[in-house]
Amino acid sequence: MVDLPPNPDVKMSEAKHVDLSRGPTDVRIAVIGNVDSGKSTMIGILTSGVLDDGRGSARSRIFRHNHERENGRTSCASQHIMGFDSQLQPVHQPVSGSASAKQTTRAWQAVLKQSDSIITFIDLAGHEKYLKTTIGGLTGCFPDFAMIICGANMGASKMTKEHLAVATALDIPVFVVVTKVDMCPEEVLRHTLKQLFKMLRSPVCGKMPKIMKKKKDCLSILEVDPSLQRLCPVFLVSAVTGINMDKLNLFMSRLRSTTLWDPPTDDSKEEIDVDLHFGHGETVFEIDETFAVRGVGVVLSGTVTSGKMSVNQAMCLGPFSDGSFKYLLIRSVHAKRRPVEDAIAGESCSVSVRFKNVREKVDRAHIRRGMVLVDEAHVPLPVTVFTAQVLVLHHPTTIKCNYEPVLHCGNIRQTVIIEDMTEDALRSGDSAIITFRFKCRPEFLHKGRTLILREGNTKCLGKVLEIVR
Repeated sequence: MVDLPPNPDVKMSEAKHVDLSRGPTDVRIAVIGNVDSGKSTMIGILTSGVLDDGRGSARSRIFRHNHERENGRTSCASQHIMGFDSQLQPVHQPVSGSASAKQTTRAWQAVLKQSDSIITFIDLAGHEKYLKTTIGGLTGCFPDFAMIICGANMGASKMTKEHLAVATALDIPVFVVVTKVDMCPEEVLRHTLKQLFKMLRSPVCGKMPKIMKKKKDCLSILEVDPSLQRLCPVFLVSAVTGINMDKLNLFMSRLRSTTLWDPPTDDSKEEIDVDLHFGHGETVFEIDETFAVRGVGVVLSGTVTSGKMSVNQAMCLGPFSDGSFKYLLIRSVHAKRRPVEDAIAGESCSVSVRFKNVREKVDRAHIRRGMVLVDEAHVPLPVTVFTAQVLVLHHPTTIKCNYEPVLHCGNIRQTVIIEDMTEDALRSGDSAIITFRFKCRPEFLHKGRTLILREGNTKCLGKVLEIVR
């Protein structure tokens, strides 16, 4: 397991404790855990309301690619929704994996229409080969909670521990779902729970796990700790028999987002570091994926992390490889597969754009993950060099100048070079202020952002202190 020595000098929580209150409340849950533990199957059951047949029928409903259906393993992040109505009863969208895009869109719109609250599941990969995809999902999709899936017959594997370590480092509240309890011998289940409890109670995680045996337990734990900063619910479920799925549904119907997106008001500015945000309400839209839609053109998908983005708004896209920004207009905005007039901070959406300079050829291939849309009147300077307070979680040898790890920060994923640091060398558990330089191209970055450094078995956690240039 990745060791996370506690360090009071490095505070990694980016923003907490305010609800979003526009339309149906949206709670984002990242689903993580080891490969073959049942993550996609669990999402398939929760979103459709139909139990699994034991041969992969539930997971086939949510896979994005044919190769995922063939080998049964998630290789890229995808999002799926379920809702809860005014009576806190689940609202499902039972569409098959072979459903057309129009059928899926209609199903999503029906869920949104009937629901008072929405749960957005972010299905992440469990295989070690796709660890960078999972880390990118945890940093770039901005989840409110992480649901750790653990197979009762598999125990707490290496990747389960890795995923828990990353979620804990990013200060994402977690709860655990132990699957396959119907096929697991009693003594094996006890051993798995013992491993999980030991891992959760360690000084690194500092959680107090509690098995949800009754429905009242699901309610009482959220009354005591609604943001799950200390308590960690554990559910023992089966995707085939449906045991305890009612408790899991009840628990999720009470979850609410605790993320602070916009800068605080004048009355509360002293209580929080406003540098965690870009400026004071300027629009920032962080891109995580691009599409080319016939008849529409380039479509950008991502999350509004500050301000408000509206149809016909003039914005800038960048930074490109040369550090430049291109001027454009927002033609349309879609959120949760439906057209909307605007999107506010904390909402994920897709936008179609039209570049102002028609002579300027901007191909989809030139637009990458990690770029941003910003207000036309507040174009930021592209960042090449910055300093960060870094804590080494695990490294087999020593870290020195010119070391080149991969940096994850929001949707940014790029190799950085260590140019200078306050210590001669760093080992596991050490902390230092380090000056980094992006190796390939400039990025959009601002003070206060949490970052993760990864390279092989090396894991470092940090916080941006200053933008140099």
